[in-house]
Amino acid sequence: MKILHLSDLHLGRRLYHHSFLPQQEKMLEQVVKIAVEQSVQAVLIAGDVYDKNVPAAEAVTVLDSFLTALSEKKIAVFLISGNHDSAERLQFASQLLEHQGVYIAGTFSGEMQSYDLEDEYGKVHLCLLPFVKQAALSSLYPKENFRSLSDGIAHVIGQTALSEKDRNLLMYHGFVLHDGTPPEESDSELQLGGTQLVDASVFDAFDYVALGHIHKPQWVRSGKMRYSGSLMKYSFSETLQKKSLTLLDWKEKDNLTVTAIPLCPETDMRIIRGKLEDLLTYAQPSADWIRAELTDETLVPYAMERLRAVYPNVLELEFLSQSERIAAGITEAEAVPEKSLLELVDSFCSSVYQYELSEHETAQALMQSICKEAEQTE
Repeated sequence: MKILHLSDLHLGRRLYHHSFLPQQEKMLEQVVKIAVEQSVQAVLIAGDVYDKNVPAAEAVTVLDSFLTALSEKKIAVFLISGNHDSAERLQFASQLLEHQGVYIAGTFSGEMQSYDLEDEYGKVHLCLLPFVKQAALSSLYPKENFRSLSDGIAHVIGQTALSEKDRNLLMYHGFVLHDGTPPEESDSELQLGGTQLVDASVFDAFDYVALGHIHKPQWVRSGKMRYSGSLMKYSFSETLQKKSLTLLDWKEKDNLTVTAIPLCPETDMRIIRGKLEDLLTYAQPSADWIRAELTDETLVPYAMERLRAVYPNVLELEFLSQSERIAAGITEAEAVPEKSLLELVDSFCSSVYQYELSEHETAQALMQSICKEAEQTE
């Protein structure tokens, strides 16, 4: 049996008012093509289907087209909600969609939804566990005293009937500890004291766990537990990541081959670095989303406009030398309260913009008047 595992579509994602949706639609067309070429029996979508809990109408339309295309090819689809999704909205029409081979676990009511897939090697018992918090599990099981999310999920799995003879597969959306350490990109959860981290041993009863939530493709346990990663690069922190789909080729229970199939976006997300003139001289025009990091010692006027003549989708611009100066300046202790407002403004203009107010009489007089008025209104 061949199964395609993906997650974190984040349909409707925007960055600086730029919509990813046209590219997401093309990426999903790639997914359908790969699913057909690989003759997969099922596609798993492990959460964060949408980027917002109230998705834009256009994002819903793109998902509708994707699910319809797979249904027409007689490929079953199983999807669960992630932390970005509205579980109730995702659950809408789920009973009706099951007749079309689309199975949705949006809300969690205390018992995992499970389904059996079958081929010449027997059954694949598939369990769906959407994103859920410890507080929700505690309210669903008021007689239990869960000390952690791991305890709660272990209890849920313990209530689920599994056969040791069958191939057991779980879909889950959340942070799972990798040999006792958090997966990459889990800083936000660590700031919460690790309350949403789940120990990998909780899932020992399953032969494979299809995970969602982490955008970088990675193993938690090699051959057993994997994050497929996001559909696309969604921030400049992801520029070095290679996005892919995870293909399971499963024969007997202990005969599972896992392959990463690369995804090829038409529009990439990149960071370019160097002096402005060098970037413009040696550049090749590109529609990629760009973060430009300039190494010029001084600020260059109209840098963004000049870059966009070659890179129309420059979204971020930073002068690295200026950032270093600001960072160094922050470490210098100053008696700020003893300075006047005008002195503070003068210091800011000098350190950030290398603009000396004292050298420009008109600007200094205007700023002096503004600061005087501001101090009188305090």
